[in-house]
This record gives sequence, structure tokens and C-alpha cells, in this order.
Amino acid sequence: MAIGNKTKREFPNVYVILFVICVFAALLTWIIPAGAFDRVVKNGVSSVVPGSFHFIEQHQQGFWAIFMAIVAGFKAQASLIIMVLFVGAAVYYLQETKALDAAFRQLANSVKGHEEIAIFFIMLVMSIGGATGVFGNVTLVLIPIGVALSAAMGFDPTLGFAMIFFGSFSGFNVGWANFATIGIAQTVAEIPLFSGIGVRLLLNVCNFLLSYFFVWAYFKKIRKDPKNSLNYREGMELSEYMGNGNGNANIEGAKLSKPQTFALLVSAFGILCVVVGALKFSWKADQISATFLIVILVIGLLFKASLNDIVSMFLKGCQSVIPAAFIIGFANAISLLMKNGQILDTIVYYLSIPINLFGPVLGANFMVLANVFINFFISSGSGQATAVMPIMVPIADLTGITRQVAVQAFQFGDGFTNCILPTVGSLMGGLGFAKLEYGKYLKWVWPLILIQILLSLVAITILQSVGWTGVAL
Repeated sequence: MAIGNKTKREFPNVYVILFVICVFAALLTWIIPAGAFDRVVKNGVSSVVPGSFHFIEQHQQGFWAIFMAIVAGFKAQASLIIMVLFVGAAVYYLQETKALDAAFRQLANSVKGHEEIAIFFIMLVMSIGGATGVFGNVTLVLIPIGVALSAAMGFDPTLGFAMIFFGSFSGFNVGWANFATIGIAQTVAEIPLFSGIGVRLLLNVCNFLLSYFFVWAYFKKIRKDPKNSLNYREGMELSEYMGNGNGNANIEGAKLSKPQTFALLVSAFGILCVVVGALKFSWKADQISATFLIVILVIGLLFKASLNDIVSMFLKGCQSVIPAAFIIGFANAISLLMKNGQILDTIVYYLSIPINLFGPVLGANFMVLANVFINFFISSGSGQATAVMPIMVPIADLTGITRQVAVQAFQFGDGFTNCILPTVGSLMGGLGFAKLEYGKYLKWVWPLILIQILLSLVAITILQSVGWTGVAL
């Protein structure tokens, strides 16, 4: 687009949206009084001391602070950004070998006519991984694989993103064995770790089925008319946004060479190492990045590429995912502005006050909505748990809300909005991999999120009405 030319009004891109939110966050630091709770560290968990909230000197964030926060946001999320670049480079290199193309064509051919079943089992595996905390950063790693598989089946990048992302978060949002969220919340609430697992397993099943049918409906929609694809823009050719001609092209006869087979095995072993490392050894983004750097090197050597060629391909791969990586840095600036302005604790404090005014059932529902709101500012599940649970627990005790219900109210409030918040790195990075505009995504997904939140309020009402403690389950 030439500078100065008038264009039709369009939805702002994600960078504009994030910058506007940064400005809004900075403005809030001039409006909301700065405050803080006293905190104590016990068993490695930092907890808020109930009743310790106090106002402190205001720390307004001005014009310069906004841009410094963006820079700091990139620095704070450097590990995650590097992971996105390295994973993207590895997937790009694998795609350039045509190994993924051949393998996925064979897989797509084997599930031809039964794509719904393939989508179901992919999402089921991701849901179990999400519920147990295995697929945290790993979700973002697997989204490019899902995009490639969707293309091989003849569909768009959005379907590939949805299979992986919604599969993982259908478990994570109501996870029954995720120490980073439910584990910390129950520890702070001083109730048995992973107690109430029976109810949460049922919630996981319900949320998984709801998420699957949402993705299935999109699959049916684009199979009927490819122009319904969220990746479609006016004037695009079918091959520009749908893989293999909407699944009708001849995908038979693809055969893997020995180097391609070994490249896939190396990549699969790398992913296995990442999953096991995350589960057994608490691997984070740095270890994942290093693993995929090794994968890139080994694949290059398998194809007898020179070191110069390997580096060149690596840089091209990084270039392909720079937009996805940059989104993560911009998004983190929002939380930093709130933190630097010392208003996060104030927001938590004032949201806790109205809960005292309601009975246990309405109070539990308000806890869900309060945590939904808080999640817009503290998108980290573990961070939100340590910030709000020490406040919610004494309120629950005073109002007759069971501690298990208070924990579940936190989990509901933290979970579902993760699928729409622009501060969630796996969401924004995943949208980058899928080349899906945030505005289009938001318009598509909001009914699902609304239904999930409404059903969570129904569930929390039932659980509090029966006095659920979860200990006997």
C-alpha cells in the first residue's frame, strides 16, 4: 500500500491493538491508586498476606514508559521469542526437505473421508496433555505441525491451529493435574493436592466435547465452501489458503526417501524429548529452543548440507515466524506497565470486596467473574493463583464458600479467557503460525468462550449448592 493512499476501513492488526492496550494500561496507572500486599514465601510459593493491602506512592507510566515497556517486554519474553524462532526454523527446514509434505500426504490419504476421526483423536491427545500440564510451551511448538497436517488433508491453516490449540486448552482450562495452576491454587488454599479430580475429569470431558464440536463445525463449513475459511481474502486462489485443493487432489503415491524418513524420526525424537523434558524435568523455553537447534543441525547433516547452507536455511526459517515472535514481545508490555505502575494488587483488592456482600452461591459466581477480569491483567495462571488465592480463601471461609469451590472459581476465571487474550503468548504466536488475523479470530471464537463461561457459572452454582469439598472423591 502506498503511503498516503486512502483505503477502506479495516480491523486494526494485532500490533495496533496491542499498542492501544499498552496506552490504556499506562493511562490506568494515572487513574487507579498504586497499592501493594505484603507477601511471604513458603515452600517456594510467594503468597499474599490477607489484610495487608496498603496504598503506596503512585508510579504513573508516561509516554516514554510505554515504549520502554515494549522494549522490556521483548527482553522479559526473550526465551519464548527465541523458542518461536527456533521451532519455526526447524519446521521450515523440515518442510523444505519435503519430508513433512510426503508424510502428511500419506497420513491424509489414510484418513481420507474420515477427517473428523483424525481431528477427534488429535484433539483428545492434546486435551489430556493440557489437563496434566505437559502441553504448556509445547502447544506452541506443535501448532506448526498441526498447520502442516491440515494442509496435507486439504484444509486451511486455521483448522490446523484449532486442532492443536483448542485441543490443548480444552484440558488446560479445567486441568485436573496441572501443578502450575490447580496445584498452586490448592497448595495456597491448603487442601489436598489434586483433590476433586473426579469432578474435574468430568468437566474436562464436557469441555473437550464442546471444543471438538466447535472445531468440527468449522471443518464442515470450509469443506462445504472453502471461501468460508478464515484465511480467505477476496481474490485469493484456492491454493493460497487451502492445502491440496480442499482435499480433492490426488495425494496418493507420496513416498519418503531414507533421508526424509530419518529427518522425520529426528524431529519426532526432538518433540518426544521436549514432552518428556517438560513432564519429568520441568523443561522450559530455553531447553526446547536448544533441542530444536540440534534438530536443525542433524537434519542438515542428514541431507549432506554444508554448514553455510544450514545457517542460511535457519535464518530463512526464523524470518518466516518473525511476526509470531514479535507479537509475544508486544503483548508482554501490557502486564509490565501494570506491574511497573503498581496497580495490579489494587485491582485484585477492590475486586475482592464485593464478594463479601453476596451469599455463598452468588459469591462463588462473582469469584469466577472476578477472576475472568483479573486474567486480563495477570494472564499467567501461576501468577494469578499466587495473587488471588490468598485473598479468595479467607473470603470463602467467611462467606461459607468451600475452599475447593474457590479454587475452581479461580480455575474457571483464569482458563477460558486464555483463548481470547492478546497477552497469551501461545495464542498470539499460534495465530502468527496460522496466518490468522486476530480480529477475524475474535469474531469467530467469542460464542465458544461465552458458552464456556456461562456453563462454568452453572457448574459453580451446582458445586457450591451441594457443598463440594472434593476430598471424598
